[in-house]
Amino acid sequence: MAATWSHRFAGTERVVVGAGSVVALPEECDARGMGRVVVVTGRTLQQRTDVVARVESLLGPRHVATYAGIREHVPGGAVEELTALLRSAGADGAVAVGGGSPIDGTKAALYHLDEGVTPQIAVPTTLSAAEFTPTAGVTDEATQRKGGVVHPRLTPRCAILDPELTVHTPERLWLSTGIRALDHAVETVYAPEGDRFAVELSLRAVALLRTALPACRRDAADLAAREQAQVAAWYSGIGLAAVTVMPSHPLGRLLGATFGVGHGITSCVLLPASVDWVAARHPERVAALCDPFEVARPQAVGAAVRDFIASLGLPVTLRDAGLDAAALERFVAMVPDDWAPIARAAF
Repeated sequence: MAATWSHRFAGTERVVVGAGSVVALPEECDARGMGRVVVVTGRTLQQRTDVVARVESLLGPRHVATYAGIREHVPGGAVEELTALLRSAGADGAVAVGGGSPIDGTKAALYHLDEGVTPQIAVPTTLSAAEFTPTAGVTDEATQRKGGVVHPRLTPRCAILDPELTVHTPERLWLSTGIRALDHAVETVYAPEGDRFAVELSLRAVALLRTALPACRRDAADLAAREQAQVAAWYSGIGLAAVTVMPSHPLGRLLGATFGVGHGITSCVLLPASVDWVAARHPERVAALCDPFEVARPQAVGAAVRDFIASLGLPVTLRDAGLDAAALERFVAMVPDDWAPIARAAF
């Protein structure tokens, strides 16, 4: 009998893709009974662009409040404030607008509100793919360590991928979160579960990102390239609820929360060394990445990943990300012994 395999889907019900697709927001709210909606975002997006105002206008009378206090790495205090606002506003839905932090912050608040019974619609403006997972990272402000919540109902019910809303996203943030998506895809491919559905989509995501991200860098107004990158991020995130992604992902959570390094940048500096580490121990799990990275051996994939990241003008070492030798030693002391060589190689 042939070996069997399976795939566990997250809770995404619908994905709407394309320039101008944000106009579908009212219909998607109505389909989920969202008549009292809180918009969740960050201050920069609210104050420096018209994106949040457009979303509020589309919601019309459904819009009851906006919370713009979500910051990078999702401080626990902001989650508490948002939970209280959702409760006091009598919200029956939330629309998160922005990067992974507003989306994760909304997940965490909805977990504390009613374990995700209240639905979320995500309108992402970066490539973090948080809109496709049932997990949310939250930082304890006292310890600067990242924990989080997970529940099957926390995955946003709908994601609206509108490239027009991403043109305000700073280039470094857009490209680095694109590498975050690449991190999702690569670590899904060599995950121990061997989920064939997730692996196939992740390989496609790698191929799309390798063309879309350089195109976005050449022309920030290239909506076709931006949409391609968004679709790649979607493909990279589909398997995250079904596989174990490591070592880059857990190392990135430690690095980001403790040293104030952005999510995308943690992937830029840790993924190449992580691929090298996995390829040295399990080359058979890395072999499928040879074709999309155009190399002959699994042991060469890490260098190809590093070269691609560097070609986008992004940092590829912990030193480039702002850590000095003393910070490196602090980081090494925090990580499992088996992964200490990754941290040192990334420096």
